[in-house]
Amino acid sequence: MSSLSASDSVLVKELFVSSKTPVQELEKMLAVFDFDQTIVDGNSDVVAIDLINPTNLIPDRKDFPKNWTQYMQRVFDIIKTIKIPAEQIIDVVSLMRPNDGMPKLMRALHENNFDIIVASDSNSLFIYNWLKYNELLDVVSCIYTNPATVVDNAIKIEPYSVQTKCDWCTTNMCKGAIVEEHILNKNQKYDKILYFGDGHNDLCPILKLTKNDIAFPRLGYILENLLKSHSTPAEVMPWCTGENIYEFLKSSKLISA
Repeated sequence: MSSLSASDSVLVKELFVSSKTPVQELEKMLAVFDFDQTIVDGNSDVVAIDLINPTNLIPDRKDFPKNWTQYMQRVFDIIKTIKIPAEQIIDVVSLMRPNDGMPKLMRALHENNFDIIVASDSNSLFIYNWLKYNELLDVVSCIYTNPATVVDNAIKIEPYSVQTKCDWCTTNMCKGAIVEEHILNKNQKYDKILYFGDGHNDLCPILKLTKNDIAFPRLGYILENLLKSHSTPAEVMPWCTGENIYEFLKSSKLISA
């Protein structure tokens, strides 16, 4: 396992991967994945925080209201002071297990003419290296997340953006805006959008979906509960595993076996 090289640093906000041109014109569809608690069964930032020992060194979240990237930068600074190299943090995150069936689902979507993007409040080092280690880098066309690099053997993280318009999302990232900007930048009309997530900041993009789209909130997590009191035109399909989603999409003829 290895972290981003100098040549990889251009992939800070977006990771573009070439794809095969279809022989005939097919419907083009988009699949948007959150990372933590969606692709992986856990939270990559919490995995990093858990490396801090003694635990009384863990910074107080209350000291960083509404600014997760500043909080994580403090976490990474503390990890450096206790002599844990950046490479070790990245390796531990890369070993996080995927949610059951997620790799199979992502590959099936890719093979069935879906563009796949990741929109996450984690960071580029964690996501890029996890996808690389789990041999999923080739199925993801773009990664939208907080850019991170290794400087003097420590992780340095920056906010993806600065936004104040969306109350549902954090100040460093509006996922609804990310999906809109992706579509605009690609100049691509998608016939259907699938959105997979679990958290509070996944509500905004789901509320922007249309009746042709499908929202997949993880069962038992914040997003599923929020969608009980917030209406979206999209079909809502709660899920437990990637295998559940795979079988649903196969029965709906959106993917083939």
